[in-house]
Amino acid sequence: MNALATTMLKTRDAVDLAGATATAATADDVTHTQVPLKPTAAMLANGSRAGGVSVEVAWKIYLAMIREA
Repeated sequence: MNALATTMLKTRDAVDLAGATATAATADDVTHTQVPLKPTAAMLANGSRAGGVSVEVAWKIYLAMIREA
């Protein structure tokens, strides 16, 4: 099992692996998107340019968002 699959299994959603269905644990209709745990160099460069920050700061922002999700 790769890191992305392991992370997905640790989400707040209740997962039915047999039926491959997931139901949200909250009443909110939240949409989740799968993202890599480690961003590519291109992702960091684009985030850096978009935010007007260094690549290091873009990396810290990305990790903070992953932890919060």
